[in-house]
Amino acid sequence: FFFGHRHVRFSMRGKIMTILCPWVSPHGQEMSTMRKFSLAFLLVAILLTFSNPPSLPRGSALNPFSWYPRDNFDYIMEKMSRANPNNCPYLSEADLTLPATSVNQLPAYNRIPLQIWFSNRSKLMHLHNVALNRAYFYSYILQRLNATDTAPPLLPSLLYYYFAASADVSSAPNALNVSGMFMDTNCSYASWYVVESVNTTFPLFAPIARRLDNWNDETNILRVPSNKTIELTDMGAGPNNNYTAPWYKNNPYIHDKEMGITYIPDHRGTALGKNQYSTRSQLADIYGRPLEQLEIVNFFGPNAPGIKETFLPVRFTRPYYDCGHSNRWIVSAVSALSDYMPRYSPIDRLRGPRMVGVIVTSMDFLRIDFNPCKASLGNPTHFLAGVSRCKPTTMCVPLPGFGFARGGYECVCQPGYRLPMQQNGPFRGIDIEQATELEYQNGFDCLPIGWREVVPHEISIRGSLQRVRRSTNESAEAATNEKEDDSDDLLCEILKQTVRKASAFLSSVGYELRRALLYFSNSTIVRPKVVENENTSSVDWKLAPSVFPYAAEWEATRENPVSRDSTELNRPRREISIPFYFIGGGYTFSQQAFGEVQRLITYVDTVTPENCAAKAPEDLTMPGGVSYGAEVQFEMEGRMALRLAHFLSAYYQNNIVGELYGNLKSGSPLNRFELFGEVYATVLSSFQIVSCGVFFDHQAFTDHDGVTWDLFAPYAYKPTMSTQVAEAIDMSVQTFRNYTQQPWFRILKERWVSSRFGLERMTTKPYIRSNINGTQVQRYFNFPLFYRVPRYEDGYWTEPYYVCYGFQNGWVITYAAPFFGFLDNRKTLDFMGVVTVSVSLAHLDLNQCPQSFYTPNFFKNSAVCDFKNTYCEPIPGRRFRSGSYKCMCRQGFEYPFNDLSWFFDGETMEREYELKLLGKPSRYDLLKCRQGIAARLPIARSTVLLLLAVVWAAISGCV
Repeated sequence: FFFGHRHVRFSMRGKIMTILCPWVSPHGQEMSTMRKFSLAFLLVAILLTFSNPPSLPRGSALNPFSWYPRDNFDYIMEKMSRANPNNCPYLSEADLTLPATSVNQLPAYNRIPLQIWFSNRSKLMHLHNVALNRAYFYSYILQRLNATDTAPPLLPSLLYYYFAASADVSSAPNALNVSGMFMDTNCSYASWYVVESVNTTFPLFAPIARRLDNWNDETNILRVPSNKTIELTDMGAGPNNNYTAPWYKNNPYIHDKEMGITYIPDHRGTALGKNQYSTRSQLADIYGRPLEQLEIVNFFGPNAPGIKETFLPVRFTRPYYDCGHSNRWIVSAVSALSDYMPRYSPIDRLRGPRMVGVIVTSMDFLRIDFNPCKASLGNPTHFLAGVSRCKPTTMCVPLPGFGFARGGYECVCQPGYRLPMQQNGPFRGIDIEQATELEYQNGFDCLPIGWREVVPHEISIRGSLQRVRRSTNESAEAATNEKEDDSDDLLCEILKQTVRKASAFLSSVGYELRRALLYFSNSTIVRPKVVENENTSSVDWKLAPSVFPYAAEWEATRENPVSRDSTELNRPRREISIPFYFIGGGYTFSQQAFGEVQRLITYVDTVTPENCAAKAPEDLTMPGGVSYGAEVQFEMEGRMALRLAHFLSAYYQNNIVGELYGNLKSGSPLNRFELFGEVYATVLSSFQIVSCGVFFDHQAFTDHDGVTWDLFAPYAYKPTMSTQVAEAIDMSVQTFRNYTQQPWFRILKERWVSSRFGLERMTTKPYIRSNINGTQVQRYFNFPLFYRVPRYEDGYWTEPYYVCYGFQNGWVITYAAPFFGFLDNRKTLDFMGVVTVSVSLAHLDLNQCPQSFYTPNFFKNSAVCDFKNTYCEPIPGRRFRSGSYKCMCRQGFEYPFNDLSWFFDGETMEREYELKLLGKPSRYDLLKCRQGIAARLPIARSTVLLLLAVVWAAISGCV
């Protein structure tokens, strides 16, 4: 822009004008044409240089992640960032949902018993089981209590629906954020309203509980989020509330054919998709006398499909944005509940089972782990498959606990490769994701392994470094014979010493030659064939001192053997050979612990239903530490008991019998039918749970008729190999009336009967419909409601014990959680009883790896890895059997065998170790990692020739 002006006027001094327009003199005289264009070109170059600086190379400190290629993870993150509470009402449904395969490996009812479900799917499994639990319960109770004259007062009240949903949320703060029930049009009956007709129905009814972010709540003085505030409302009330309509936005839990969610409205008729379940209950009277006749109830509930059926009882939605409610991206599990329709009809043939609603449980999408590895047989194709950044020489292994975030994996070496010397353990995904382009290109690679061995199939050969232990009373003659036998190895040892000496002289050759010489000196050398003299049985070796530097020492050793007159060696030796290995000062393997583990596992199989009655009580209880890890592995099963304890605590602390607000009857006592339905639903909804019980303390249970029972304990269990039949018994019968003396009941009562300090205080904000038609939503009359409940850590896990009273025979572990309420209208909170669930011991994973001395694990330090070159890692999913671990190579060591593995399996190690103890052919001493020095590195031709020359000179001088 300077070129178009011959004369430029400035209000500055001439010197500055000369700098800006050098072709114009301070006095207005022009310079020569050549000089003018030269200076103009220089000025333009300077301006371009400062206006457009050269871009920095990729991978620089300013933008280290610009080299990342775009993938599906970035697509989901961009889509999630677009939706917010302000614009979500105006976005389309496609903008508020993620691809259907964004969450992979979803639990399927007919595949749960056949697959191994790892810890990264435990929360989704809990979501699945809670939805199924509530579907079973409401299907059972609605069909169990459907008599026109007596059933309506016994049906669940409004507070029952609200507190049941609230307990789902409060009992699983790390897994579940939303729980609700969505009834179909005119399928829910107003049993808690004073109405003229028993057939009065709600147009829509949807009680739901949501966890609130209470940092700005009026009751939260400290303004610290606590996850202890829950909103209870009825989504079937208020304007624009028809969640079953096609135009209703954001209801994938009602209509989503791609995900298989088509439960309501039910167009399948009265048979398809409705499975019949059978329950048998042994009841007792108030005095504990068992009733002669069993109560048998058959009800229609969620489908129980076979392995090839596709109509599942629980389906999962795709991730969607919960606009206007929690305003978060969530994933929901959906299950259908059934009832007879029409419910109250004098003509039975007009009635039939029908899906009348769905149970919806939801969790935060960001909490769900995903598998970033490439699609494979164990990782079916999904939207986020292949977003990991493992190199071709490594394999991707997913890690639990990362949620929806990058880096939830590690890269282990492919078979035939090893880690670099400086790398301790596999490459972590979080380190790879944070690396610059230069770091990624020059690192995170495994090195090839050279000289790979064939997997051994014969007995092991004792190495030269292993000595035979001798006792202190060994004869001198045996020692002399052993010394003479050792003379046969003279040449082998001298050759090794010579090669080591030669490697010292050849230090100038380079590091690779010295390493190769050291490898050669530690290998087995084939001895040349020698001829024995006729007069002696020993070999007459001729040593050449010029070739063998240590010849004089060995000759002196041969000339002074051990005296035959000696009768005893005065060297201390251990009398018992105990094969333990150590690192530093701590033991990492104990043969005694290994033997105890084998005896315990063998003893488990010897106890049967036929002989358990003849055994002493102490023989039916395992020692302490056997159930180590159960509180983590079975946490979600334990939270099912905690859910029921939270519900009972919330109901007994807030329900006032006979409370009436206008035509709304809010106060209704719990009855025994509802409690039996709860324990039935718990055992039917989980394949892991074998039994569930609610055990009331003395004078703590009052039935719907106002009668207080001395003891009451509904206890449900599944018969062996049964999924559609459940049985129950009232444990207050005379035979089992002493349950209050059981350890799980006595310990919890002693802890909580005198002090309730430590219980959590939950806050609920209930909203109800203003009338039966649900015109508006208003606050509940008592707002907010509070109740105090125990945490999961306040429960009690028992040691494994054998159940031998004919219900479900077998070894089980029980989790017990207390519940509390106000008794006799007192203002003090009382301990009311215990809720228990039991799981089979056969599902418990063992951890045999080394642990600290204070860790209460019965199985620790029983892994038979060679800890000099390997370390131990547990293998989940193998359940209660020995050998559930793998021996991984330590830093600086490599897996030597030519197969498709990179570790030694624990079962193989234990089998070979037992063969070794029995003196049979064993490969145990060969199943170990070797030092990582066998890589294929280039060696100069002169180095190889020089090495061969040294070896040939050694052998020639010996001969």
